Amino acid sequence: MESFRRIAGKVDDVVYRVERVLLLVSLTMMTVLVTLDVVQRSFSRQVGKTESALLAIFYSSPTPEQTAFVVDVLGPLVFGLLAIAFFVLATHSSRSIAAERNKQPLPGFGKSLGVGLVIALGAGLAVKLLLLVFPSSVPGAQKFALGFMLWSGMLGASLATRTRRHIILDPIKKKLDEQTLKPFSLIGGLLTFFFCAYLSLLGVMQLMQQVREWASGDGVGVYDALPIPLWVSTLAIPVTFTVMALRFLGQGIHDFKWGPPKGGADAHGIDLEALEKEQLPVDGGAP
Repeated sequence: MESFRRIAGKVDDVVYRVERVLLLVSLTMMTVLVTLDVVQRSFSRQVGKTESALLAIFYSSPTPEQTAFVVDVLGPLVFGLLAIAFFVLATHSSRSIAAERNKQPLPGFGKSLGVGLVIALGAGLAVKLLLLVFPSSVPGAQKFALGFMLWSGMLGASLATRTRRHIILDPIKKKLDEQTLKPFSLIGGLLTFFFCAYLSLLGVMQLMQQVREWASGDGVGVYDALPIPLWVSTLAIPVTFTVMALRFLGQGIHDFKWGPPKGGADAHGIDLEALEKEQLPVDGGAP
């Protein structure tokens, strides 16, 4: 039993590391896709937010000539100056915080001005390049981002199960004695195992349906922008719920035989008894 426990723990450690890498990739891709899509949509408008605000401020009923002046000249100029000011001030603030953290003298504004201008220029060139590559939209950005968001959410739930950060009946468990807590934990682990296994089964059924549709012909069951199967996103549900089911089962058996972990990264919540012992007396009184 002890050898099986060690082997299962090593396997779970490997799965845990893979999950963390996949979560990092999913979050990064989701962030990049959403950012590109938002930037492309914002800067590809014929009349931007800055131009609309200027037209509303200076003109009640602008003529075509006035609209063209604001859209082509005044709006980009005002936006450019505001963007440069933002980058410069953000750079100076960042350098000041870093200097204060390292207990160094506050930096001069001149260098912050130069660095901020370079960053602003780089950001402007990046936007121009983005609009050159994707003049109308970033194809499939929103749908792909939703797929990565599904993977991120499910992987996060699985990682929370691994580190016992899921929601449990903590007030009830704290009132139970050790002999009662062990079967209670086992029953809870078994019930959660069957619940997650049922959800995993439903995910497998949905996955198989999408796989059959994808295999039925070319261009079926794939994303519009790229020929990537839709079931790649759905795969997150059965995979993560299966892992969670096994982890809940393993935790229930572990707590039944050896008791729940005390403290450490794999312990749920706060050890109130240990915290109470560490408290120092206040004003010479009892803790």
